[in-house]
Amino acid sequence: MKYSIPYGNRSMDFEIHTNRVLFSGEMTNIPPVSDFKEELIRSLDAPIASQSLASLAKGKKNILFLVEDNTRDTPLAEILPVVAGYLKAAGIPESAVSFMTAPGTHRLMTDEEVREKLGSYIVDNFAVYQHEASNTEELTDLGEVEAGGYKLPVRINRRALEADLLVGVGNIIPHSDAGFSGGAKIVQPGVCDFVTTQATHRGAGLCPDIPLGMIDGNPCRMGIDAVGGIAKLAFIINVVKNFSGEIAGFFCGDYLKAHRAGVELARKSYSVELDELADIVIASSSPADMDYWQGIKGLTSAYFAVKPGGAVILAAPCYEGLVHNHPLYAHWLAQPTKVLVEAIEAASPYDLDTDVISAVVALGSRRVLERAEVYMISDGLSEEEIRKMEYIPAASIQEALDAALAKRPQATVGILPLGGISLPVLMKK
Repeated sequence: MKYSIPYGNRSMDFEIHTNRVLFSGEMTNIPPVSDFKEELIRSLDAPIASQSLASLAKGKKNILFLVEDNTRDTPLAEILPVVAGYLKAAGIPESAVSFMTAPGTHRLMTDEEVREKLGSYIVDNFAVYQHEASNTEELTDLGEVEAGGYKLPVRINRRALEADLLVGVGNIIPHSDAGFSGGAKIVQPGVCDFVTTQATHRGAGLCPDIPLGMIDGNPCRMGIDAVGGIAKLAFIINVVKNFSGEIAGFFCGDYLKAHRAGVELARKSYSVELDELADIVIASSSPADMDYWQGIKGLTSAYFAVKPGGAVILAAPCYEGLVHNHPLYAHWLAQPTKVLVEAIEAASPYDLDTDVISAVVALGSRRVLERAEVYMISDGLSEEEIRKMEYIPAASIQEALDAALAKRPQATVGILPLGGISLPVLMKK
């Protein structure tokens, strides 16, 4: 039978007997909100554990919205005009409102990308800034705070700290370091520097396993939430989508309680329930296709779906190559687990030469390689880059599948068409 998975803006086909296929990545069908604008305004007016956004905004002169960059797919161009209109109707002048993209350590967006992401209405009518993690002149050093059992140096964009109302806008999906995205993640790493981000992400590297979907007891998430509190993140507007990409719920209000409520729906929406693990897992990086900093999410999802000794076939276009702003990523991807763990344990967050963030991300790759061999299909990475990561390059899914089956004639197969956001869950019997 012919199957198809997303590959960037197109699809990739392959054929396999259906009796081999254990799962094909089905997620729970969560219905979309019936009226986008009505539900958003209702959530702003009746938020979780908070006053309404209009009440919080009353009398404020410097309201700053932190918003995602283009590595995430929240429809900001649709959401932000509704929020702006809501505030205008509440008597809040446009001059009191501004927006800042919160890319963490990602590259800055181009002007065209900013306009596409936020929408022309926002760009043409409000001040819009971009956070740059390496711009020390824009950062304020707040010293250290204890969270998750260790101390975090905290350096935050001064515009966020100067706001008299700080609001975060984003989405909630499974995340291999923070457990789930959303909430205070718009602040850390969103508008922090490399040092603070190294400190929180180091916590994920010290976990005994990849903390995908893990909130409670996750030191990375503890650090993120602590930094959100220091920045006085007053309100969040988070969305959860269904597998079709439609908004299934708005979660507005307190940055901790509203986020945790959203996590429950996200867990339901993105979980792929498995009766058993597969010998071979075919995963698309979709929708995390920009580069391999994003595309690796498809690999870490597959980790939770493949049997030990099996194979993962990853299709990740990586249009912009390996990564931006992390020159040591390729180096760390080539290191064994022991070396990575030792480096993460020993490194100070102030040591930018080590690039602990890259080491933590790369650790997920090495954990997968300890469990399964990895085949990779990518237009954006060279064969040399793929081999340096100890993956096997392939021209197509079919080529990789045939090779994996030749080694495992009786193999079962699993498919994760949306590996970049999937949360595989092995059901207890």
